[in-house]
Amino acid sequence: LPAAHLERALGRLCGLGYSEAIDLVTATPLEYTRLNAKPLVTRWKGREVALVRVYEESDASLRAMAPDQRTFHLECADGVVRPVVGYRGGKGPLEHRALPVVDARLLVNLVALQGGRLLDPFAGAGGVIVAAHASGLVTVSMDCDRALRFGLAKLSMSHVVGDASAIPFASGAFAAIATEPPYHASALATIVASIAEAARAVRRGGRIAFLVASEQAAVVRDAADRAGLTLELDVSIDRKGTAVTCLCWRR
Repeated sequence: LPAAHLERALGRLCGLGYSEAIDLVTATPLEYTRLNAKPLVTRWKGREVALVRVYEESDASLRAMAPDQRTFHLECADGVVRPVVGYRGGKGPLEHRALPVVDARLLVNLVALQGGRLLDPFAGAGGVIVAAHASGLVTVSMDCDRALRFGLAKLSMSHVVGDASAIPFASGAFAAIATEPPYHASALATIVASIAEAARAVRRGGRIAFLVASEQAAVVRDAADRAGLTLELDVSIDRKGTAVTCLCWRR
């Protein structure tokens, strides 16, 4: 890492997704003295170097940002909007559980390369929106479930009730799209249609990231190919026994 970028990089480590700890490899004693850290001296590529722990994610910090710790304003069955602590999404086949903090960070980090405006067209309980807002992005949330509109409007800078297969924004309106669609098989047609809409709504050079059920991945890949998207990442993740696939494309 170029020394000129060290301070900026250190300030952004708290936004990492799955990384629990980061060490700086340095042969310069001044570096770890300045960082006020005790180095672990080891050998790397035939020379003696110091490993300096510059970041470590604490379980407490992740817990504080977890969906079951947040308050979400939900329109309940009686039509009253109530602040619900720990709302984790609906249980219907076209709904999904609230996105874990590390997964939300992953999606945002994949697409937020140039800043700008980010859309989550399957926003659910707003995990991606929370992560995107923390990264300094302008956030727009969207979901077909009207009961979520008050909670999402509080989390995002703008919220729209709408169908992801017909995104109600102009072509090229967004720098990035990041989302986790429902995993149920009955949602697949909507997800496929949303790929073409995402490709239209993202500006050229922008990025799109989807976290889908692994059994949906092949069909989603085909839809992205037809939409002219360039695949940049295709990786399987075992999320506590649920097989999911993270796909990222460039427009």
